[in-house]
Amino acid sequence: MHRKIIWGFIALVFFGGIAYLGFATTKTLATTDAGKITQEEYIDKVKSSSAGKQVFAQMVIDKVLEKQYGKQVSKADVNNAFTTSKAQYGDSFATMLSQSGMNEQQYRESLREKLVMNAAVKANYTVSKDKLNDAYNNYVPDTTISLITAKDQDTAQQAIDALNNGTSWDDVYKQYSSKNSQATKSGQLPAFDSTNTTVDSEIRKAAFNQDAGSYSSSPVKASSGSNYYVVRTDKMIDKPAESKVEQKLKDKLTNDFINDSNNSSDIQKIIGKILRKADVNIKDSDLKTALSAYLTAGV
Repeated sequence: MHRKIIWGFIALVFFGGIAYLGFATTKTLATTDAGKITQEEYIDKVKSSSAGKQVFAQMVIDKVLEKQYGKQVSKADVNNAFTTSKAQYGDSFATMLSQSGMNEQQYRESLREKLVMNAAVKANYTVSKDKLNDAYNNYVPDTTISLITAKDQDTAQQAIDALNNGTSWDDVYKQYSSKNSQATKSGQLPAFDSTNTTVDSEIRKAAFNQDAGSYSSSPVKASSGSNYYVVRTDKMIDKPAESKVEQKLKDKLTNDFINDSNNSSDIQKIIGKILRKADVNIKDSDLKTALSAYLTAGV
């Protein structure tokens, strides 16, 4: 994600300059006692740089993928991704935008590009039967939990001690839990299964590894952030037949494939195949090799 943000920022400068160059090829950007720097010199320098080639390659990829897969990504999809990302960054969201040189609209555009890229990979990636079977064997069905969100480990432990001493869950929740926007007044969350990615991974792990009616015997540390939790597993439905959750499992496996950095070469092959079918023809000699890694991948 951060790479896409940085490229987006460079693109604003780089290709904005190229557009302007068509109107003012002799514009002077700086003067010194050693001579001047023109906009044309600057653009030529950036265009021949590694960063410039990366930005150009990403622009071509985005244009090709948008035409073929853009309709699969709705405005609601982008809004959901934006809301989720903003919640994950929390108070540091504005700082992240500032450091990336982007405003919220530009960040939304980068999220859309990522979602379109994901749609392209999903359309061209096949989940093997063995992987699907393994995923089903490890699948945990819809589970309902209640959650006490504590500000620190000591507070979470105090909540557990109170539960152990017979204090009701509702009373302990009222005394020790901070507000959770997704939870009810007693801390209960909407049901989720093991394909869920919005509930913290440590909460999921705790919930799936204890019986219904049980709560965590020790504070559960969030995978990110400073919160600690007490997790009570309220209910877990029976595991459905594989055919009932096959598509959900395929989507999860595909997302895992996309998000695993070890698969970057395989994803490059998929994108390369799409680009070759799109008859990409680079006209500028300085940028001729910008897409070579993609266009030759898997050939």
